[in-house]
Amino acid sequence: MDLSSDFQNKVSWVEGDVLDLTFLMDAIKDIDCIVHVASIVTFSTKDRKKILQVAKDGTANLVNIALDKNIKKFIHISSVAAIGRKKPIEIIDEKNIFSHSKYDTTYGLSKFLSEQEVWRGHAEGLNVTILNPSMILGYGRWSESSVQIFKKVFNGLQFYPAGTTGWVDVNDVAEAVVKSMTLDQNGERFIISAENLSYGQVMNDIAQNLNVKGPQKVLNLSFADIIWRLEAVRSFFTGTSPLISKETMYSTSVQSSYNNTKSKNMLKMTYRPLQLTIKEVCSKFLTDHLH
Repeated sequence: MDLSSDFQNKVSWVEGDVLDLTFLMDAIKDIDCIVHVASIVTFSTKDRKKILQVAKDGTANLVNIALDKNIKKFIHISSVAAIGRKKPIEIIDEKNIFSHSKYDTTYGLSKFLSEQEVWRGHAEGLNVTILNPSMILGYGRWSESSVQIFKKVFNGLQFYPAGTTGWVDVNDVAEAVVKSMTLDQNGERFIISAENLSYGQVMNDIAQNLNVKGPQKVLNLSFADIIWRLEAVRSFFTGTSPLISKETMYSTSVQSSYNNTKSKNMLKMTYRPLQLTIKEVCSKFLTDHLH
């Protein structure tokens, strides 16, 4: 996602590496709050070691500096992927624990490891809040992260995953961060999710707003096993990242529903309707691609 034009001129960008402790020590001066968003967002397992290292060691660096500099608040943007999925059909809340099941991903493991460092910081006296957004929808860099779903649908998709997951507007995630700064919540985690919808419904709603044909065939696991193997072969010979992996096949096949009651009660969250989000983002996409 890109920053809104309302804020672009109010932000000072300093580019660096969360694994570079010296850089972080210089960058984090005279501040009251750290909002930790940095991570490698990918569902490719090719760089598994680096994904996990950045998540664990990068977060540990930030937590240690926050403790050393007596930072007043540490907000960690995690993911519902860090909570994990154990069953093909499941209602998930903040009490669920990552279980390393076949429905989990390397990305989810990386977020889980990040959270462990944040909880360690909390045990050592750091004021922390962990936010676990579901699938985030917004506009920005159309080939990155969850935003690329709009580009893929626009370019044409035949298949859609069989599963269900939570979805949330990026503006709601930003609001949750602001509320975490201002409300007196310490040592809490919150699922940030507006609605539980199937991939098929969301992809076809996107297609309708983009005036293209949506995917019509469900990608069940028996057929998916063939596809991810073919995609692995294509990736090997072309040197590109696979569009579909075994992990993504299993993780998107489950019926996961996320309970947002805690965020509504304690953070006083009111979520935007997903249909409105999809309509606005599709309008922005068409403006960027057709003009």
